[in-house]
Amino acid sequence: MANTSIKSMTAYGRAAVDHAVGRFTIEISSVNRRYLECAIDLPKELRAFEPDFRKWISSIVSRGQISVKVSAEFFGTSPLNAKPNLQLARQLKEAWGAIARELDMPLESFKLEMLADVEGIITFETNLQDAETFRNILHSVVKSALKRLNDMKEFEGQALAAEISEYLDRIETSLQKIAVKAPTATHKFRKKLSDRLDELLAGSVENEERILREIGVYSEKIDIVEEVTRLESHSRQFRNLLNAPVDAVGKTFDFLLQEMLREINTIGSKATELEVSQLVVEIKSELERIREQVQNIE
Repeated sequence: MANTSIKSMTAYGRAAVDHAVGRFTIEISSVNRRYLECAIDLPKELRAFEPDFRKWISSIVSRGQISVKVSAEFFGTSPLNAKPNLQLARQLKEAWGAIARELDMPLESFKLEMLADVEGIITFETNLQDAETFRNILHSVVKSALKRLNDMKEFEGQALAAEISEYLDRIETSLQKIAVKAPTATHKFRKKLSDRLDELLAGSVENEERILREIGVYSEKIDIVEEVTRLESHSRQFRNLLNAPVDAVGKTFDFLLQEMLREINTIGSKATELEVSQLVVEIKSELERIREQVQNIE
């Protein structure tokens, strides 16, 4: 595999830790997205730490859809304090009493568990005394899970780089064939038209000079040397980035691909020889294969 720093956006990482306050397990999965998106599933006892999770993740991951699932088993101490809303409970009891009297029902019909599903009957507040302990534990587990996620990203990235490198090999081979023909294609086209004009306009100097000027202008329009040179340059840049010690190159690859497609489309529109047109089709096919792979690069 190629020696590369590129990373795939498809990966998975898991980590767990046992602590005096509980057991915590974090699973992180990633799939391709143009920008960074995070979906974080936390137990209600840990929801106050969601902003911390987003900060920890964004410091490591630049783009992709990240799904985080946190499981926790608490051994006594909880990061939340439960507080009853006694005023609301008294009002509910009085309301139930009024209903019981109106319907001639025994007040004993009111059961405490009937309050369990009432929104706001119990509120939860972060236990600030223990918050830092839980934050440190969660940060430690997230770092381990992100490390495994990142390792998998790099491993998958090596496979992507090797595959893209093969596509570039084929592009460069086809481009070399086009480059050989590029300087001569215009000359051959001009000579072909000139020979034909000699047959049609023999002795008509004025018309011949005017048409030759038009041939010269048209010949410049079908010249593909510059496009070939730029496409060769873009291909080298692409290959260099595959091995560059730089993170998050996916967007740069997107830009280079757009430029390469623009150049090859221009070459295709100017091509006057069948072989060049066929080579253009082959290059565009390889660029499409690269585009599919680049969608999964961070």
